[in-house]
Amino acid sequence: MIAAIALGALLDRMAAVNADLHSYTATLRAQIRLTSFPFLQTAIVGTLYRKEPDEERLEVTSGLPGVAQQFGNLYPNIVSPSQWRSVFIVTPAGESNGVAHLRLVPRIQGNVGSIQADVSERTALVMGLRWNYRNGGYAELAQRYARIGSDEMPVSQEGHIQEPGYVAQISATIGDYRLNAPLSDDVFRQ
Repeated sequence: MIAAIALGALLDRMAAVNADLHSYTATLRAQIRLTSFPFLQTAIVGTLYRKEPDEERLEVTSGLPGVAQQFGNLYPNIVSPSQWRSVFIVTPAGESNGVAHLRLVPRIQGNVGSIQADVSERTALVMGLRWNYRNGGYAELAQRYARIGSDEMPVSQEGHIQEPGYVAQISATIGDYRLNAPLSDDVFRQ
């Protein structure tokens, strides 16, 4: 089990990753496959906007209209690790093969009961997340990174969503990054 001192040090290292990055835009391309009725498969393309500390928006620009709109609402807002201590109660949940497993419980209750975060102890990057919903559903996300400029950025994501009423698989790539792009707050209010 991770000691409290080691947990604090890991969270500090996570907050320091990409410390010079304050905003970005990127192109997200995703394949979505509903494995429950209506057994649908589609591809979407969108622009991902991110501004620290916690603004994020996906604007879907092409794809099947109904599914694309829903995906824009479902794409997870991944809270920056620099904000974790203020947004979540963070506790260690074990470690294996160089990966620290952390339990994040939202300080403000909502649909998310808890999140399991899998963090590389070597790089301090979030490799995977699992949102556990109060309705019994869950969503999982695994990420792969690449160095872009001096920053480590997610370049692919694999996801699984299981909610009452539907099950979906998602595979996405992220590219065409514009790091520290000037972004108006109006981008996140649309």
